[in-house]
Amino acid sequence: MDWFTGPWLAGGFAAVLVVGALIALGVRYLEAQSRHDEEATRLQQALLEPLAREPALSGVSVVPLVTLPLRGPARIELSGWVPSRDARDAAVRAVERESARLGRRVRIINRLEHPDEVMSRPA
Repeated sequence: MDWFTGPWLAGGFAAVLVVGALIALGVRYLEAQSRHDEEATRLQQALLEPLAREPALSGVSVVPLVTLPLRGPARIELSGWVPSRDARDAAVRAVERESARLGRRVRIINRLEHPDEVMSRPA
């Protein structure tokens, strides 16, 4: 049983420690990612309420999609159809107001479409 000597045992012990450390790091990363996703969901829910209360957006479906990068401001992508440019601007202002109230730095990506834009697109 020559393989039960000191160097082989030390190597096996080191391998077990390395695998254990990698597993611990992976679990920590997944937990952090889960917390990150929950924070994005909370922010998205917080933005839905002021959009629903905005009088200029009654009967309009505007969906904010929130992604949180590891660094930098939250990214909010507004998508949907609005009847006019004024309604589109009202949606952006509502999101800006709510994010400022929550103390979040955000980058708004406006993908809202209205009939004037659709008509003016080249075929």
